[in-house]
Amino acid sequence: MIDSYTHVLEAEAAEGEREAADAAVTKLVAHLKSTGRMKMLPQILRELEKVAARRLALRPKVEVASAGECAAALRAAAHQGMKAERATVNPSLIRGWRATSAGQLIDHSAKRGLISLYQKSTT
Repeated sequence: MIDSYTHVLEAEAAEGEREAADAAVTKLVAHLKSTGRMKMLPQILRELEKVAARRLALRPKVEVASAGECAAALRAAAHQGMKAERATVNPSLIRGWRATSAGQLIDHSAKRGLISLYQKSTT
């Protein structure tokens, strides 16, 4: 039941119309009250938060070593099929950029090469 309610609310919110989503929430609360299932409301909220966190984690992202590389990294990532809204600075990158989307990683940073060199020299 909770999954069904969550899917309905998620579908209404995905359409982008704020009024329709608000109306769906109002109808759901009225339905839960009439059937005596108001205790399900916190569980539905938790499921919606999980869905939102999952979407945020799977969203395309670009990481750069310094703020000056943001524009170039976004263009290069878009050229390779990963369109992100903005780039974030990752201080653990030494140079270059890294993009992730849908489980795919494109790494154009110096970090991977240095880690490989370190692993080869210590084994």
